[in-house]
Amino acid sequence: MTGILLVAVSSILVIDTVAASAMIGPSAIGWWLLFFFVFFLPYGLVTAELGTTYKDEGAIVDWVHRAFGRDAAARTSWLYWVNYSLWVPAVYYMFAIISAQLIGIELSSFAIAIFATAMTWLTSYIATFDVERLTWIASLGAIFKSAIMLILGVGGLYVGFTNGFANPFTIWDTLPSFADGGTYLPVIIFNVMGFEIIAGAASTFKDPERDIPKATVLGGILITFFYLLASLGILAVIPLAEISDSSGVIDAFELVFGTSGGAQILVYVVGIMVLYTLVSNVVTWAMGVNQTVVYSAKQGLMPKMFEGVSQKTGMPTTASWANAWMGTATMVAYLVMVGVTGNEDLFWNVFSLGAIGLLASYVMMFPAFLKLRLSDKETVRGYTIPGGTPVAIFCSVVPTLILLCGLVFFFWVPGFPMDMEYFYTVGTGLLIAMIGGEFLIAKAKSEHREAADHKSVAAA
Repeated sequence: MTGILLVAVSSILVIDTVAASAMIGPSAIGWWLLFFFVFFLPYGLVTAELGTTYKDEGAIVDWVHRAFGRDAAARTSWLYWVNYSLWVPAVYYMFAIISAQLIGIELSSFAIAIFATAMTWLTSYIATFDVERLTWIASLGAIFKSAIMLILGVGGLYVGFTNGFANPFTIWDTLPSFADGGTYLPVIIFNVMGFEIIAGAASTFKDPERDIPKATVLGGILITFFYLLASLGILAVIPLAEISDSSGVIDAFELVFGTSGGAQILVYVVGIMVLYTLVSNVVTWAMGVNQTVVYSAKQGLMPKMFEGVSQKTGMPTTASWANAWMGTATMVAYLVMVGVTGNEDLFWNVFSLGAIGLLASYVMMFPAFLKLRLSDKETVRGYTIPGGTPVAIFCSVVPTLILLCGLVFFFWVPGFPMDMEYFYTVGTGLLIAMIGGEFLIAKAKSEHREAADHKSVAAA
């Protein structure tokens, strides 16, 4: 089960949005605890039941296909794949910012775009390596992430207790509230996605019926603990108004360790670890996302061109290089946005493109779970969520409502005005992605019909 836990931590625990989580303010503590019980735990248990019952490689796409048919599955597949392609440039946007911060230089928006694009192509190449090497990369990343979260959290709290906290931490301040950083609440949802990557590989485990549910609960507790601890560490040393969503982690480490010669070496070491975790997280998600789109192509839900895999390693190639092209297009769009708006600090805009697509791809999964639980009585379930139908309804309805609220909150938080510049830039990018998806889905339908016609003629 240790291997499953490492995969869970590597795929779900991310460094790139820890600062954004802290920007919610002290109320992030209450929000994290609440979301663990109403979203994270139900989500993990749902994927555990589905993954140990339906063991096809398609995971979320296969589950939606079984419940709601080809059209819903095709759109889920597209959203699930394209969100990754749009999210990767945001990760390497942060990679560029942190690298420059460690070296002590400031990068222009053009340099950031070039850097992020180059790293996107490099990762697309790495994603074609064999599973053994990719698993090694992911496992080391999980260890680094855990260490970084512990150092950040414990170090930040130590500085807070010895020198005073940068933000108030009364009981009332830690209760869920929209008062500070309501815009960043969807980050909590984004931060806990990824359990279906484990469930989708259920057929490769020796005893998935036993290991996956246990790993889900234990992994959920560990991941929530690490996120909470790291958010507290940042809030302990940086005033809320001064936290940067792109450089907040390294800023916090500099305040924890100091800027003396020896301390700066520690900052460099931890900074390099942070950079490695960004790469390992992208690689881990590539394994799951690209394998899913290959499965979709084989089922006729996506165009046949996505079926391409390496003859040497068996890993997806067409999907991986398509990731790189999508990432390049995203960074070109970023440069256009900088030129139009004059705002170079657009990390949140770039990040939102992928995050919104990810949340949207899960909207059909929870209803699919409930429909399959109620309608498919014959299939033997490797694991069943206890509590019967009432608990199954809760695990389906509540997470779905939270996902929908999260999608709305990306654009508008109740009680706060809508940022129209953000709405138009991000909304335009999402519209282009959806139109592109509909074009590819139509192409896949045409190919599927032609294949069916050929089979009919051959049979006749």
